[in-house]
Amino acid sequence: MPRGASPKRERQYEDIKQSAKKSGRYGGRAEEVAARTVNKIRREKGETKAQRSGSKKSSTRASASSSRAAKPRAPKSRSTQSRARARRSSTRRSSRSSKSPARTGRSRRAASNGRGFAGMSDQRQRRIAAAGGRAAHQQGTAHEFSAAEARKAGQKGGEAVSRNRSHMAEIGRRGGER
Repeated sequence: MPRGASPKRERQYEDIKQSAKKSGRYGGRAEEVAARTVNKIRREKGETKAQRSGSKKSSTRASASSSRAAKPRAPKSRSTQSRARARRSSTRRSSRSSKSPARTGRSRRAASNGRGFAGMSDQRQRRIAAAGGRAAHQQGTAHEFSAAEARKAGQKGGEAVSRNRSHMAEIGRRGGER
């Protein structure tokens, strides 16, 4: 520990060092890590020499931060303003809207956020995904199922459907009809 550290910080250093050695997390660097951690805490709490004596470094930092505070703020960019406006209007819209997500053509996850792919209607998401799938096939990078993979996927889907007992009962009642 550096000179001038309080007994509390000394104890803290020893505790961190012992903990690091016990866990074996830092290998032979346990002392270094403990010292760095305690020094960081001392710096944050204003216990370091530079912050106590008001050395050049800390005084230049203080003057720089005070000059920054005195300057008037630059006007917000248009994109920042439009984002803030959209956020405000979306919160107003969500509080006023009584329509369910199903009626508006949007999924529940999309109803809460109007940005990006997730904010689009399910129909639009589907169109975009389909276009992406077609493009992947044209490039030859799309996954194509083998007969074995297709069989396995079909079996899995069939198992999922057959778990729905009411659906299976309905199919049984209809029999061989189409």
